Amino acid sequence: MIELFNRFIAWIARNLKKIIAAAGIVILIALIFTTAYSAGYHFMKTDQYAAKNPDARTITVDVPKNATGRDIGELLLKRGLLKDQYEFTEFLVKARASGATDFKYGTYYIDEGSSVEEILEILKEGSQSNVVPFHLIAGSTVDEIAEQLEENGICSASDFKKACNMTAYDIQLVRDIEASNDRRYILEGYLMPGTYHIIKDSSATSVVKVFLDDFLTAYSGSLQQKISESGYTLDEILIMASVVQEECAVKTDFPIFASMLLNRMQNYREELSYWNMPSTVLYAQHRSEDSITSVTEGDQSYVSPYNTFLNPGFPPGPVSNPSIDAIKAVLYPEDTDYLYYEIDYNNQNGARHFSRTEQEHEEYLSSLS
Repeated sequence: MIELFNRFIAWIARNLKKIIAAAGIVILIALIFTTAYSAGYHFMKTDQYAAKNPDARTITVDVPKNATGRDIGELLLKRGLLKDQYEFTEFLVKARASGATDFKYGTYYIDEGSSVEEILEILKEGSQSNVVPFHLIAGSTVDEIAEQLEENGICSASDFKKACNMTAYDIQLVRDIEASNDRRYILEGYLMPGTYHIIKDSSATSVVKVFLDDFLTAYSGSLQQKISESGYTLDEILIMASVVQEECAVKTDFPIFASMLLNRMQNYREELSYWNMPSTVLYAQHRSEDSITSVTEGDQSYVSPYNTFLNPGFPPGPVSNPSIDAIKAVLYPEDTDYLYYEIDYNNQNGARHFSRTEQEHEEYLSSLS
C-alpha cells in the first residue's frame, strides 16, 4: 500500500507541469463559458428590441412609505419584474452601489422585460403618479390614438390630430415626406406601436415627438439600409406595411401576404394593378375597427383616393400605424407566386388562404359553398 502511494506521488511529481496546465485549461474554459453566459444574459436583457417589446404589459408598483431596498426588491420579485433570486440579488447589489437604497414612496409604472438598471432609474426618478402608461396598439389609426390620448388625460384629440399634420419637427425623415393634399394625416404610419409612459396634460406636439423618436430608433441601422435597397421609398414601405397589418389577423401571415401584395404590384395585368384591399375602404370610411369581411360591393364603390378598388397603385398614405413585424414582412417577404387571398375558413385563428391563379381562387371559394 505504501509502495503504491509512493508511486502515485512520484507520478504526480513527474507530471506536475502537465497537471497544472490541464487544470489551467479547464479553469480558463469555465471562465470563458461563465463570461459568455453572463454577457449573453445581460445582452438579452438590455437589447432595445428585447426590452422594448411592443406587446409587453405595464406593471403598476405601489411603493409604501419607509420601504427599504430589500422591501422593494421583494415587491418587484412578487410582481414578476425581477424574475428570480439572481435578479433580486443583482437589484440589491446595484442599488447599494449607486447609493440608492431608500427610494421615494409612490406609484411607479414599469414595463415587463425591463432590465435591473432600467428599473433602478425609474425608482430614482420618484413617484410617477402624474405619468400615464399608454399602449399604442399596432394597427391603430391617428383618429383612434387621438381619442385614447384624450380619454387618458394626456392631450386633447383635436390638438393631437393637428400635430399629426405638421412637419415642423426637427426630424429629417418627417420633412422628407411628400404628402399629397388627399392624405388624411401626414404622420399616419410613422407613430411606432409600443408601451409609453407619458406625463398628463402634455402638449400634443411633445407626445407626437415621443412616438416619432421610437420610430427613429427602430428605423435606424440595418432596417434603414434595407429600405434604401428595396427600390421603394420609406413612405411606400409604410403604406404596404399598414395594409399587411390590417389585412392579416396572425403575424405568421405577414411575410406571405406581403409577397402576394408585391406580386400584384409587379404583375401588369390591368385587373391586378388595383390592390382591391378592404382595409383601404374601411380607412376611407373611418371604419377601421370593422372586419374586412364587412366590406360590400357598395362599399367598394365608395369614392375616395384611398379606395384601392377604384384607384390603382398606392393610396395617398398608410391606413394605420404598422408594427415593426409588418414593416419587416414587406422588406423580407416570403418567396411566393401568390396573387389572390381569402379568409381561411378552415382555420379558427383568422389566418388567410392564398391562391396562385384566379382559377385556384374560384375553386377555393366554390369549395366553401
